[in-house]
Amino acid sequence: MTEKNLEYHGLPDLSGIIQKSDVFMKGSGSYSADYVSWARIAHYLHVHANGWQFYLRSTPDGAGTVWAAPDGTGYVIGYFGFDDGFTTADFPFPCMDNRNNPIPIEKVSCRVLTDTHRRALCACAAFTFGLGFELWARAEVADAQDAQPSPAAKPATKSKPTPAPQPPAATPDDAPLSHDDRTLLLSFMQELDKPALNNVLTAFRKKFGLAPDAKVATEITTENHAVFLRDQLAQH
Repeated sequence: MTEKNLEYHGLPDLSGIIQKSDVFMKGSGSYSADYVSWARIAHYLHVHANGWQFYLRSTPDGAGTVWAAPDGTGYVIGYFGFDDGFTTADFPFPCMDNRNNPIPIEKVSCRVLTDTHRRALCACAAFTFGLGFELWARAEVADAQDAQPSPAAKPATKSKPTPAPQPPAATPDDAPLSHDDRTLLLSFMQELDKPALNNVLTAFRKKFGLAPDAKVATEITTENHAVFLRDQLAQH
């Protein structure tokens, strides 16, 4: 790889893009951690790293993408590639259970592999582009308003006094939920294992008086629903 190619591509710096509204706590006790949904990370990559795609490197025998570590556990190797074939450095990432213990390669199921792919995407995005590095470095994540650039100062002009800004009205619990927020909540729920998801669905139906077989996805429509689900997700 030549210096010219490195200069031409100039890996985008995506640090500082995630905001506090993107961050949720997962797990409890010593196993709790702040995280951002892989779907949100993928969205930021689509917007701010156009032309880059995430890949898992195939094993030498071409049989798959799960490599064998010396102790018999499994791992994947992630990297980003540009449209013209340029690729970034390899990033190994272990196949782990929900307690972050490595999994023997013979026990890597399709669910473990897909979960590992999405986790590797997020970790490799932080390693390569700095996207979400704050979570791995335990650095402060900026508020949405702090992430906006400050407007350029304008020359003073004579004008009528500007009324003092009024605080925004509180959002009622039954305010309609935005499409983006609803989609994000659904993506978080899809990351749960089946028992945890069933617990969340059952709690939602009980809280909002739904039938035991009601389709929860179509019932998530208000801020009150979102607040309840965020609290439930934080417990799993």
